[in-house]
Amino acid sequence: MTSRFRAIWGAPLAGVALLSFSPLAVQAEDAAPTHEIPAVEVGAEVQDGEGYITEGKTAKTGKLKVPVEKTPYAITVVNEEFIKDTGAKNVQDALLYSSGVYAGAFGFDTRGDWVKVRGLDASFYKDGLRSLYGSYNSVRPNVYALESIEVLKGPSSVLYGQAELGGIVNTVSKLPKAEQQGEIWAQVGSYDRKQLAADVTGPMSEDGKLLYRMVALKRESGTQVDYVDDNGFLFAPSFTWLPTDTTTISLLFNFQENNGGISAQFLPAEGTLLPGVRGDVPVNTFVGEPSWDRYDRTQDEVTLFVDQRLNDHWGVAATARYTQSETETREHWAAIGFPISATGDISRTMHMADRSTEVSNFDVRLEGDFGLLGTNHTLAFGVDYQDAMWEEGNYYSAATGSQLNLYNPVYGFVNYASLAPEDRDDNVIRQTGVYLIDHIEIGNVVVSGALRHDESSNTVYAVNDANERSDDSETTGRLGLMYQFDFGLSPYISYSEAFVPNLGTNNGAALAATTGEQQEAGFKYLNDAGDLSVTAAYFYIEETNRVVQGASQDSVDQIGAKSEGWEMEVKKQLGNLELLASYTDIRAVDDQSGERLPYLADQTASTWAKYELENGLRFGAGARYVGDNVGYDYGTGAGPKIPSVTLYDAMLGYAVNQWDFSLNVQNLTDKEYVSWCRGQNGAAVYDCGYGETRTVMGNARYRF
Repeated sequence: MTSRFRAIWGAPLAGVALLSFSPLAVQAEDAAPTHEIPAVEVGAEVQDGEGYITEGKTAKTGKLKVPVEKTPYAITVVNEEFIKDTGAKNVQDALLYSSGVYAGAFGFDTRGDWVKVRGLDASFYKDGLRSLYGSYNSVRPNVYALESIEVLKGPSSVLYGQAELGGIVNTVSKLPKAEQQGEIWAQVGSYDRKQLAADVTGPMSEDGKLLYRMVALKRESGTQVDYVDDNGFLFAPSFTWLPTDTTTISLLFNFQENNGGISAQFLPAEGTLLPGVRGDVPVNTFVGEPSWDRYDRTQDEVTLFVDQRLNDHWGVAATARYTQSETETREHWAAIGFPISATGDISRTMHMADRSTEVSNFDVRLEGDFGLLGTNHTLAFGVDYQDAMWEEGNYYSAATGSQLNLYNPVYGFVNYASLAPEDRDDNVIRQTGVYLIDHIEIGNVVVSGALRHDESSNTVYAVNDANERSDDSETTGRLGLMYQFDFGLSPYISYSEAFVPNLGTNNGAALAATTGEQQEAGFKYLNDAGDLSVTAAYFYIEETNRVVQGASQDSVDQIGAKSEGWEMEVKKQLGNLELLASYTDIRAVDDQSGERLPYLADQTASTWAKYELENGLRFGAGARYVGDNVGYDYGTGAGPKIPSVTLYDAMLGYAVNQWDFSLNVQNLTDKEYVSWCRGQNGAAVYDCGYGETRTVMGNARYRF
């Protein structure tokens, strides 16, 4: 803790469409006047159609039914309306305009969502349970299945046990609603993008005690990289049972399948960041083999939600999930460290692997809301558990691919007989945590504290060696203090800790757990009308034993890091005008070398505005400034500098009767830019990746 801071502190689609017009649905609607349906919203607290200001709503990441504006911690909630207006295709797209968040650090990417919060890595959760273990072994969330995306900034282990120091990115799934409603959505766009989706919900019984929701999507799409597709399938049915006025039980199924390839080609710096031997390497360059490269992913998942009210002040909430996912990776990339010929020929690395995960986790807590000796308490006492295993087999990775010309690629000359795949170590993590959270209001004063204890075991099941197990035990806490002025301003200070067990070994020794702490000071403002929200925060984070790549790609080091900066976000509703603006300034450095942390812009700024006319026409426009960042150099950490870039987005929409038509454009000026680079052993040899080029998407929605 610094001294200066101490002082302050497909087929399913057709089925969904038919279900929405089924006799059962019509019967329930006709019966509504004589059978009262309980006003139950099982889904996220932040509902569509309420504008971008979400500070007065509850964020599920806090595990308490407390509005965001009353919490002495920084939380950003991106709701479904903003996701639709900006045309976000994935989670990282949806977070491009959020303060304190650097989304899409690796540019255009079909592999997954890359998000850094306050300069450090973030953990991914879904409905309050951890959803991502390892890498290249799961399916990225489909934003069409989500009500909202929440970002809890800074260390959050006290709520979630294992949590990266950057914070938590929690996706909130769509669940049934009591009112019959739905939409069918068709989309076409750049690179032959074709997508059809449907979302239908309502009562399944006359008394309204049984609800349903069906979300389905089918997509076929190319990408800005030749021969790399981004095809997707989603089917997410959910059901809610309300057996009594105090009991809610929901069951959510999620089946996803993504097929295509990996867009990251790891192109050499010569021709991307630096002048090339024959000019710039085209953005669409594919260095793989069209008949062999692929990245296919499937996921089957079921989640159970139970909410049982015991009386007016106490209740029990539980979430449990089982997930099984599999991926198959086949790819080539430009082999880093090998020279490029005068004609543009490069060597290629061949990589293949089959990966899978099996995850079981749950969170059960007793919730209370009561007064005591002049104080009001919102309290939760809970236990959570996670058991995750990820496997990797059929693995091969070596620079044995044939050469390819970057400027005139000719495919088909690969000797697949040279492949010698092998089995890899399996990894298992088991963790149990017990926590207590208490949000106390004493007049205008808020005191929010939490304490947690974790016991975890991490086991590496080695293929050709003895198994390696490490056990970690940690107690973490957080404490925040806020004062709520009557005119809507709420300054606060807070302190929080993090704890992340690490799998694997380094030179035969188990890796130590990553730990850290954050000190934060800021304010939140929400006016009485609820149409102006301002949040700002200064933060300082110290991280110990963070895992980074070592002098070679097969080794790791554990070092410290510091991240310091400030962020600000303003949201305003002015009649039919919606405005959002954010700014972030970060200084994140390696403890040993003092060099900037890689893949992170030092400054980001963004603004988005939407205006709706009375005749149903609406306009939207946004600008995003991404400051310069540095690449990573194995061994030294001092990589090349990647220039800053300013990008523009736009939206045009028109609603008439039950129809809604819209056009979304990202990167309006079609700016070609490099978003990241990395190097090797201090040599001036790097590989780099391009950012996303202009994409245009046309949408037609029919709502009923």
